[in-house]
Amino acid sequence: MATVIAAWPETAGDNVPTVPCLSADGHLLVLSAGASRVRYGVNMGRILRFLFGTLSFIIALIAIGLGYLKLDNVYRQKFFASFLNKISDPNNSAIMNLRCNELLKHSNVKGHVLEIGAGTGINFPCLYNNTRIKSYIGIEPNIHIHPYFYNFIKQWDIPYKVRLLNNSATDMHEVESNSIDTVIMTLVLCSVPDPLPEKILLEAHRILKPGGHFIFFEHVVANPKTNPFIYGFQKTIEPFWAIIGDGCQFKPITNYFDAMKNVYSKVKYKHTDWPSPFFFVKDAVKGKLIK
Repeated sequence: MATVIAAWPETAGDNVPTVPCLSADGHLLVLSAGASRVRYGVNMGRILRFLFGTLSFIIALIAIGLGYLKLDNVYRQKFFASFLNKISDPNNSAIMNLRCNELLKHSNVKGHVLEIGAGTGINFPCLYNNTRIKSYIGIEPNIHIHPYFYNFIKQWDIPYKVRLLNNSATDMHEVESNSIDTVIMTLVLCSVPDPLPEKILLEAHRILKPGGHFIFFEHVVANPKTNPFIYGFQKTIEPFWAIIGDGCQFKPITNYFDAMKNVYSKVKYKHTDWPSPFFFVKDAVKGKLIK
């Protein structure tokens, strides 16, 4: 243990301040503050190089994963099925209130029902006990989601027939014309590339009975004038979001519904907020098409 005998600043070479002291055995020690700073700088350099290397490694792994998802359609669909199952939370009261008490309340859904983009069955908490429903057909082209769907709905004793088809909603040839009373579509069109959304709406018109209702809810791109930050953020992450979201993009979805005004007898919608878990996906539109 060193015993400090004196503590006055001296000057070493290059004006580096030092502090002389005596050790327990009487040897004179000269401690250089400059040397301490050098050691501190070396240690900080090592820490920064480690952090930079670790961050670079993580970024490289993410880039490789995204590249693999982009190139491998099957793996991307499997990933999206698992991702969708994780974010489809039936215990989220705000989202389920929107689904069940606004969009899909029993007075809105009746007869032979068809859902475009059935997903994991997240809308079934709103439908399973609706006695006005006679049958249900779900359209879900991603077959890797089907096990999640059946596993989710088996918790209820559903009193009507449930079918799940894996064909595209642009060609629902297994469904007869004028046979469906209610079509449901929630959060689907963002992942449908142009010009297919309009084909889906036209195909839904074909299968609906006269007077049948098409109930929809979709998230839309933020308004660049009123919310420029979110709009810019959406456009920045869109290439990556499309990969993990199986093609989902931030689009002016209302344009598709406006194009149907000469096809359906009524086109009604309004902008609303969606209680999404993602801060950049809040703008939405809900409405109804009537044949």
